[in-house]
Amino acid sequence: MPKEKIIYVPAFYIDLDIFKLMGLDKEYDLIFVGRLVKNKGVNLFLEAVKKLGLKTIIVGDGPLKESLKFKVKSLKLENQIIFHGWAKDSQEVAELMNKSKILVMSSYNEGGPRVVPEAMACGVPVLATAVGIMPEIIKSGESGEIIDWNSENIVQKVKALLDNPAQFDLYVRRGLEIARQFGKKEAIKNYAEKLQSLIRRYPPR
Repeated sequence: MPKEKIIYVPAFYIDLDIFKLMGLDKEYDLIFVGRLVKNKGVNLFLEAVKKLGLKTIIVGDGPLKESLKFKVKSLKLENQIIFHGWAKDSQEVAELMNKSKILVMSSYNEGGPRVVPEAMACGVPVLATAVGIMPEIIKSGESGEIIDWNSENIVQKVKALLDNPAQFDLYVRRGLEIARQFGKKEAIKNYAEKLQSLIRRYPPR
């Protein structure tokens, strides 16, 4: 497919009145947000956390919850990993993100995911697998890190980011810029303009 025939039109937006910097103290090193199902790579995430020994919060629920809690207990990581369950609303998700240093998105496939620009809007650097639109909005070394489906790779990239304040701050700044593109007003305007350009280019017969 010729590049000039491809038009990228994001189909979702985020509420920047909710997902924003709040200046809250950082209580957690890592945050995971999503359904607790195999597709989300939560077992992979736990393998990395086990090696890292960092304070972690898991926001979400699902069929794997009990087996994951059992795994955490068997590894004696109950004081390190918190299962928060579903947040009551978007405001609480935004607050928990603001209380976290890094979001890890370890999914095996995704349509978006929305959680990444939401985290960026909260000033939280993102480490994500190359699913959905991630390769378009995350450029390793510039706006975040693309991670492999490998716990050791996640471990190395988390450590490298936490040990490099300048890189961390760069990802915060670039993430905020990217998140603005997904703001409700900007996204709807962009969507309408792209559709209008398509109609002009290919008028109905």
